[in-house]
Amino acid sequence: MADEMSEQTAETPVRSPWFDTIRAWVAAFDEIAPGAIEGLYVVGSIALRDWQPGSSDIDIIAITAEPADDEMAGTLRTARAVFSDRHPFPTVDGPFLAWGDLIVPPQSVTRPWTLNGRFRHDAECFEINPATWYTLATYGVQVRGPALSDIPIPRDPEGLVRFVEDNARDYWVRVLRELRGSIGELQPTDTLPSSVPVWCLLGACRMLYTAATGDVCSKTSAGHWAAEILGEQHRATCHEVVRLRAAPEQEIGLPLLRATASAMAEALRLITPAR
Repeated sequence: MADEMSEQTAETPVRSPWFDTIRAWVAAFDEIAPGAIEGLYVVGSIALRDWQPGSSDIDIIAITAEPADDEMAGTLRTARAVFSDRHPFPTVDGPFLAWGDLIVPPQSVTRPWTLNGRFRHDAECFEINPATWYTLATYGVQVRGPALSDIPIPRDPEGLVRFVEDNARDYWVRVLRELRGSIGELQPTDTLPSSVPVWCLLGACRMLYTAATGDVCSKTSAGHWAAEILGEQHRATCHEVVRLRAAPEQEIGLPLLRATASAMAEALRLITPAR
């Protein structure tokens, strides 16, 4: 496995702690479910060169020969539990797909997947979506399996933008509403963790970036980009939230939280006409 891993990741980003975690993940699955994982690719913040040790999780796409049935899902669940016991942090999340899933547009199918360390095989996996397909095909990091350039992963730029717009109007508008509600309940000296403005504002900025450009980018890149797009009144907020993403978790007071909600609202307002 060591020779395979070192060869397959020759063109990965600069080595960092995530690589050792991925090696451990592969070792656990090869031990408990030998031969099951035929392909493994890294997406998310690692693929987009924005992984933050101590706060970022590791987003993967794992590939099995055929769609996992209940028996295979049970074996994968056990392997996941063994890995988590040995390496609780950082979290490694993502779907377990079949090779055939990758060569067709993302569809609403039930596949095993993990999110925040929880293994699921009882519902559709949100990560089977146009943004994941685009990120995998364009920026994905090969760990095991054929080169991504040799896999005919369909890319649908128009479908990607539609997906992002729908996601913004549904999920991210709801997040903004919840953020405003939380702010409204705070006392003048109350605080929230810095992960709140980071998730809320930079997540919305990523949606705006994709809606405007048809491409995907990291949270950090989206924040810097949005600082120039959202207008002077939101520039300092965007830069401050980007700084918080790379800093240790800390408490954030009402002024920045209110500014975050304002900048987030502007990003979401721009998404629909951005197309």
